[in-house]
Amino acid sequence: MTDTTKNRPKANAHDLGPRPADGDMIDPYVLRGSANSAVEKISLKQGEAFMVTDARGDLPDSEQETGLYWHGTRFLRVCDIFLEGQPMVALSHSISDEEGTCQIDLTNPFLRLSTEQSIYQGVIHVRRQLELSGHQLTQTFLLTSFESAPVDVRLGLKTGADFRDLFEIRGLERRKRGSELKPRLERDEVVFSYLGLDNVERKTRILLDPPADMTRNNDVFWHLRLERGDTVQIKSVITVSEEALSDNKAGTDTTENAWAAPGSHLDLPEVRSNNVFFNRVLTRGMHDLNMMCSPTAEGIYPYGGIPWYVCPFGRDALITSLEFLPWFPQVAQGTLAFLSAYQGQKEDAFTEEEPGRILHEYRRGEMANCREIPFIPYYGTIDATPLYLMLFEAYIRWTNDTEFLKAHWPNAEAAAEWMLKYGDRDGDTFLEYANTSPSGLVNQGWKDSWDSVSYADGQLAKPPVALCEVQGYAYAAYNAMAYLANRLGKPEQVNRWHNAAETLRANFLLSFWWEDQHTFYLALDGNKEPCDVVSSNAGQCLWTGIVPNEWGHAIVDRMLADDMCTDWGIRTLSSREQRYNPMSYHNGSVWPHDTAIVAAGFARVGRKKEAGELLGHLYGASLFFEGARLPELFCGFARRGGFGPTHYPASCSPQSWAAGAPFLILSSILGFEPEAERNRLLLRQPVLPGWLEQLDLRGMHLGDRQAHLHFTAQGGNTAVTLTGDMGVDVHVLPS
Repeated sequence: MTDTTKNRPKANAHDLGPRPADGDMIDPYVLRGSANSAVEKISLKQGEAFMVTDARGDLPDSEQETGLYWHGTRFLRVCDIFLEGQPMVALSHSISDEEGTCQIDLTNPFLRLSTEQSIYQGVIHVRRQLELSGHQLTQTFLLTSFESAPVDVRLGLKTGADFRDLFEIRGLERRKRGSELKPRLERDEVVFSYLGLDNVERKTRILLDPPADMTRNNDVFWHLRLERGDTVQIKSVITVSEEALSDNKAGTDTTENAWAAPGSHLDLPEVRSNNVFFNRVLTRGMHDLNMMCSPTAEGIYPYGGIPWYVCPFGRDALITSLEFLPWFPQVAQGTLAFLSAYQGQKEDAFTEEEPGRILHEYRRGEMANCREIPFIPYYGTIDATPLYLMLFEAYIRWTNDTEFLKAHWPNAEAAAEWMLKYGDRDGDTFLEYANTSPSGLVNQGWKDSWDSVSYADGQLAKPPVALCEVQGYAYAAYNAMAYLANRLGKPEQVNRWHNAAETLRANFLLSFWWEDQHTFYLALDGNKEPCDVVSSNAGQCLWTGIVPNEWGHAIVDRMLADDMCTDWGIRTLSSREQRYNPMSYHNGSVWPHDTAIVAAGFARVGRKKEAGELLGHLYGASLFFEGARLPELFCGFARRGGFGPTHYPASCSPQSWAAGAPFLILSSILGFEPEAERNRLLLRQPVLPGWLEQLDLRGMHLGDRQAHLHFTAQGGNTAVTLTGDMGVDVHVLPS
């Protein structure tokens, strides 16, 4: 059996901080500083660049993930400001709805300037403005004194760059690194350089306006006289760059436009209810999607999350696109086109590429260029390929984009054939995984941490592993192929894929049903023995249609039991299981996107009231996160009256599929069934949750038209009004 522990640092980014080196002893009676995870962070992203700072806008070297990043590399490690050698005091910060900008308000600590003059805290105001654009960060400092007499102070800027690959920051040790070149420190410019093992020279250039009055080490200082009420401005413009040398080993395009094409900004539709706090969740989610989307040559693509997953992921982007599809079809199109362009063509054990397979993760950076990691791209995922087909079908139903369908039908066929040939190697109709790359992922479903698939006794599952929800994805994917083939007038293909779906369904219900628990086994192992633990994976099966309605109600009830439902959302693993830990990554935590998929499954089997309650749980949780932003995950402790959910310190925030979670549940409880080819939108038994009275949806796309809908709760029913004639027929259907 593969030693899964060796994959932990590189497979996941959920460790809570750096671990001591092997052999290092920690004296338990030496009390050290606070954990870095307790420090509030600010996250910004624009295009390929992103930045993580503390609440002051600083990049302290005591914090693991803070820095300015581009192409998977940290180009700026330290960028902290000081007054008279002391750090500033944070007042507040505000992240703009516009992409990549932030305003931070700071003030001075108590300053003793001389034996005769002291400045009390809160006399000098510093407004720090951060703006990311392309591969450039502009920092503007506006200093205003409210002291009655003039104040002479020294403003210091501490700088530094380490050019660490993101995987190094996550904990992966390298046997060798490139060469850090001697910094160039001038009064008007600071330049840091690094020559990587891939023979790419990376530079960070800091232009200072006005020039500094003094430099020392990597620090620069301005001597400022602050008159009461006057504002002094200091600006630094930080540009990051890469230059491939003539003997570049990677042969990689290092320009900013290697992937990018202009125009990633999304026009945001209006989704508004009578609940102003719920509106914040929806608005934040749309703006987070806008932030996380990056332009590529194939179209707009939603990256995973900040800080660990700012790159193309297959599974994450596909689910994000499904969540937001009625509002942002261009994101679904860009995702499908990008994944089609990088679809597997050959067999490669190192990257786990196979013909027709959809990628899992695509990284850029020195370690990727040098093949120290397999994410170049890496294909070790069992579910991205069926999810690709599910999104393809949904995209065509919503858009009727027949030209796209014709152009990418060969990609769909290749994906479906991969499922039959490679995904189901033993011919039992189930999709299974077993990694082939020594640097790859041991577990290849959405719960891809090393310890996420186990038996009741806590032992880890023996591969190859067939996850229950993946069989649901496969069932939906085969049906998607039948739908797409029908749209293209290919009746033989329609029958082939319908038969594949129904055969899989029959085998699945026979092999995965766990009668004692009224749910599905988490998985079958390599010997077809069940992984007999209760998990949210079974709830996801409802979403795909593989579960008959009469079975579905039992699963809904099982998911809502106290060991699975925290009243903040659905736990990933039952609290009764041996591996349950509410502070783990996948064994008892709550993931908003997972809860949303489970809720969508509830709605599919007619339990929309309960689906609306899960939406309420996520909405309630959002009130305890800054800006109503749902994070990647939070801890799975049960809800206690008057208290919020427990944060998971290493959670990405923003995270694309968390941002889309409320939208997926809304689509499900409102019963959207699009027929774009007929300019018709069916609403099957639309239901507003009990805590909403009205909901307006403006700017939903159906084909080349838009629908504006108004929903009103009336007694026990929900009334629908079409507002504005945009050429869309709307029909309300019974359950």
